[in-house]
Amino acid sequence: MKLIEKIAYISFWINIFFVIFVYVGMPILFINVPDFFETWTANKGRNPLNTTFSILSLAVFFHWGYCIWFLFKYDRYSKSIFPLFFLNAIYAPIYYYRVKIKKRPLRNKIIKPKEIETDTEDQSISEDEFIKLNRENIIGLLKLWSSKEEQLEYQKSFPIAQVSSELFEQWDDFYTADSEVLSEAFNEHELDLLNKFDSELTDIGEKLKGETPQIEEFIKTSEWQKMNLLAQKILIDLK
Repeated sequence: MKLIEKIAYISFWINIFFVIFVYVGMPILFINVPDFFETWTANKGRNPLNTTFSILSLAVFFHWGYCIWFLFKYDRYSKSIFPLFFLNAIYAPIYYYRVKIKKRPLRNKIIKPKEIETDTEDQSISEDEFIKLNRENIIGLLKLWSSKEEQLEYQKSFPIAQVSSELFEQWDDFYTADSEVLSEAFNEHELDLLNKFDSELTDIGEKLKGETPQIEEFIKTSEWQKMNLLAQKILIDLK
């Protein structure tokens, strides 16, 4: 087992303990232990109890970030994307248990309705939902390309990721030229714009030869500035 997998497994149990403590344990302690609040806030929060809570919070944040990364990498067409984003730390251990421990089938590709023999909601999103999600994913990635601030914030939120490489890899995941789904998600003019963006991005990728600098350095390059401006222009037309 890789080191990051071991850390994710440990943080899975920490996440469970943390959620139980926050939503069950803390209310009980605040109600039944008169001095608990004073203990919690003692020395302006610089105390062992608060420090331990902060460390556990970092582990929980890591676990949620790992689940987000895993979903987009291997399970991006699962409906788990919605509770994972909106319920975050509460749902993260549930998602981890299902995909990593129980090893349910991953939804990394669309399953046509006619191919589904069991419960459709359990197996995959519908084709119409997939088309909509495909468009939203590409537009969302263009928005990320168009914003230096969002890219830096993304890196800050997920320090284990290399955002500059993710910008290229996610485009390869979401954009497949001449695919039927893509032609249903975008009109002919929009497809021409996406094809131009893909062509420019491919040229830059070949120039970099897989050695993409960290995002803090990448945003200073002429290559990044070119794609940043192109993404902004395309987004205007896509509206």
